[in-house]
Amino acid sequence: MDDPKAESLRPLIDRIEAHFDAESPVEIVRRSQRLLTFPNCADSGSEAIIKSDTVVESGLVHPVSLHVPLRAYLASALTGLADEALSTVEKLSNTVELACRAVDVDLYQPGKHTDPRKHPSIPSAEVFKLDRERVLSSDLLIHLSHLPSTGAGEELDFAYQALIPIILVQPSDRTTSRMITGIPSLKVEILYQDTADVSELLQEKLWELRPYLEQRRLNMADFSQNIVGAKVKELRLEECLTREDLATRVGLTVEGLIAIEENVDTISNPSLTVLRSLATELKTTVAELVNPDYSDAVLASIQALVNEGAESAAARFKDISKKDRWAIVRRYLIRLLDVVENRQSRG
Repeated sequence: MDDPKAESLRPLIDRIEAHFDAESPVEIVRRSQRLLTFPNCADSGSEAIIKSDTVVESGLVHPVSLHVPLRAYLASALTGLADEALSTVEKLSNTVELACRAVDVDLYQPGKHTDPRKHPSIPSAEVFKLDRERVLSSDLLIHLSHLPSTGAGEELDFAYQALIPIILVQPSDRTTSRMITGIPSLKVEILYQDTADVSELLQEKLWELRPYLEQRRLNMADFSQNIVGAKVKELRLEECLTREDLATRVGLTVEGLIAIEENVDTISNPSLTVLRSLATELKTTVAELVNPDYSDAVLASIQALVNEGAESAAARFKDISKKDRWAIVRRYLIRLLDVVENRQSRG
């Protein structure tokens, strides 16, 4: 006698068989990846292969890990392009956007926001600020390497300094600058002969990179705090310095200093040179600017210095320059005075 349960599943079985008969093996794998990774992101307008209300205790349905949203930034030549070159850039940009959408990656295109032809009224400083923040808030930078572009070079450097992975998309018959191919970071090159191949090649690389990009985003979440900027502002006010004063001494514009003081660290991302200059002008060390637990570390070090002998104390400072040594001692003493005053105020 026929199994009633099996007969009840016959319509579903027929649908699955018909689907697999109509799809190529490559497309089956791709659709499976999409469904298992983020089941709610199937192509709009397409009929779902399996509806949740038609399957009971089916082995085809698996728990899905938390979906991590990803963002990418598209860098390309935009300024000073002839009409034909601009048309090529726009065509490739649209191809990249569709490929990112297929892998559920949100793509930001400067050409739609700060293009010099379409948005000539946006001030240069605002373009720099907006595009830089977009790069630094992205999980991936995709660079169209078929045309030279100084602006895209800046964006590549932003990505390199922030440890953001880079995908270089370039024609196989053209040479890309060694300043780009030599960037010492996580970098993937996609070589294509025909622009029609770009979408498929890019999707394959995005699928490969996605687990790494998701993990990177989760790891970088710990750095999305305003630690450096808050400390810079605090010490600047202690030294009775205006933003104009400190910016001039360090070699920044006031806007540049504001960007450090008011943004989270992953967006401000000041270089080591900038941090050292700020520390010098604020009479402190880089450690205090970047370490949120610096005060506790200072108190622990003071206690250790009090408890250990002179010989051990000297050994602690043997590899530190005289200038840095006095900066540390000064900061130790200031923190010690703060502790004493706080305890006195509490009675």
